Amino acid sequence: MPPKARRSKSPDSRYLFVNEDASTVTRTTKDVELDRTKQSHVQRQNFARKRRLREQSDPAPHACSQSSIPPSPIVAAPASLLSQEGSLGNANYFDILQNVDLGDPLFQSTSPPPISQSPLDPLLAALLSDPFAATPKSPPTTSRTGSPYGASQPYRPGHYFDVPPSGYNIPQSLRNPGEVTSPPTPLARVSSVPTSTHRALEQWAPPLIQHYNTVILPEKFWKDTQKVPLAHFRYAALIHDDMRACMAEPAHMYALLATAAAQMIAREGRLLLSNVSEGDTQRVPTFFKTKAVQALRAKLGSEQLDHHTAVDTHRLYAACIHSNNDEAAEPHFQAFILMVGALGGLSTFDDYQLEKFYILDFTAALQRLGIPRLVMTLDPGPPPEEILSPVVSPSPRQFPSGSMLEAFLETYPQCIVLSESIVELVEVVRVSAYLNSSPHYVEQYYRWFSWRTLIILHKLLSMPLHCEEDEKTDSVRITAAFWVAILRSPAVGRRTASRSVSILHAKLQSTDLGTLWHPRIDCLLWISVFGGICCAEEEELDWFVHLARTAATEIGLGNAKELEDLLMAFLYDPHSQKDLVLEFAARIWPSR
Repeated sequence: MPPKARRSKSPDSRYLFVNEDASTVTRTTKDVELDRTKQSHVQRQNFARKRRLREQSDPAPHACSQSSIPPSPIVAAPASLLSQEGSLGNANYFDILQNVDLGDPLFQSTSPPPISQSPLDPLLAALLSDPFAATPKSPPTTSRTGSPYGASQPYRPGHYFDVPPSGYNIPQSLRNPGEVTSPPTPLARVSSVPTSTHRALEQWAPPLIQHYNTVILPEKFWKDTQKVPLAHFRYAALIHDDMRACMAEPAHMYALLATAAAQMIAREGRLLLSNVSEGDTQRVPTFFKTKAVQALRAKLGSEQLDHHTAVDTHRLYAACIHSNNDEAAEPHFQAFILMVGALGGLSTFDDYQLEKFYILDFTAALQRLGIPRLVMTLDPGPPPEEILSPVVSPSPRQFPSGSMLEAFLETYPQCIVLSESIVELVEVVRVSAYLNSSPHYVEQYYRWFSWRTLIILHKLLSMPLHCEEDEKTDSVRITAAFWVAILRSPAVGRRTASRSVSILHAKLQSTDLGTLWHPRIDCLLWISVFGGICCAEEEELDWFVHLARTAATEIGLGNAKELEDLLMAFLYDPHSQKDLVLEFAARIWPSR
């Protein structure tokens, strides 16, 4: 008997189940795709029902109590966290996370079933409680209160920053930390994807956490860690609290591992993990992201929203940004903003998390030369009184008559924000020189330096909102933003700017390089040097080298020493930029 012909389905027939009763919706069929769609529909209806009940019982969002930690000098108003207001409409962070696509075809064969919001396995928690100790330590029992993150343990210098045992050694990086590379280095390894969550954590968590604490964080807070180890800098106790929280719940751990893996790839070009092939490079952060979202859904489903949850969501956003996936990052950013509003605003977070929020905001903006999305409303003010007199002159905003910087600022009278930002950077350079020469580490001074540079970077990136710019003015603005990023952290700033240096290249090409920059050829040289420093592509780098060589020849410079003298007359911080400038100068004058 011939087989019965299958009825063709209309394009929309798979959605007709929405009008069926519950028994038919939950009944399985041979159509796997239809079953999956039905299940998703039932889940959405259930989530909507829970949300309606929750809104009826508690119409007002629960706000977290204020932190006892002194707020940062810079906060954003809860109602104006976005530069573009109203873009979220009436969205709900719960809905946003429920709609995040967890499609992970690379891991379908190895991913364990979705996890519940239960504590980590005790044996695994013991292994990870101090990932760098030779033997697991018993956690301290004394606790303190007063943080929006709840109880925490006493801080011990060096905790979570100790050198790991030989069993968890990370392979050495194959390149200079400041080097900007393009595609990842091919690896001849055999893929060994763990077959369980426990195995994945056991195999990958210790080296990822070690790299995050000993490489990523010191580079992120580079100015501080040039003076003291990370274990003794101003946020060490808060990092300790953050790490303890990550060991306490699956959502916290998975979110940390997702961003740690993404940032390792961004910095090294690959994962410095054993038994991970080139093909698995993106699968590891995707795996941890998937597990983190599943854990967050379980937590939010039981109506648990706290500061840790917002930090976890921000870490997922960071993982997408560092993976250059802006589209995937957007839902996490929207959920994060809504969570912050429900918790009472950014001022309820501790200073460590707050500064990281802004650093990532500027990283995302600088990568595409876009407008920062977090709004700054306050200012740390002038440098601390104790260092003001030895650092700056009585009139720090006045320059010698006829000086190169004065002439430079007079070139752009139509953009007051740019001139003000350049003047503020002169003050920052003087403070930077003081911090470098001082034998002491004063937290207040480094906090001022960090927030002041973030504010200036915010002004430079937001400038298109405030004034009309031609290609020449915009080239100066972009280079100044690159300059600030390198001042904060040479390796991180250079790597971030490499994503958008092509925009500066295009703007310079659209100007008349032969006549438009006269008589400010020295300014063009300053732009070409710091633009060239940020290049990752060899062809683009050669273009900037040629431009710098031409400009240097026209104004009579013939070696690196003369180039440094000219840069000092503009903006130049030898402590953070000298090595990069000398490396670039060696390309301009290869035989000298």
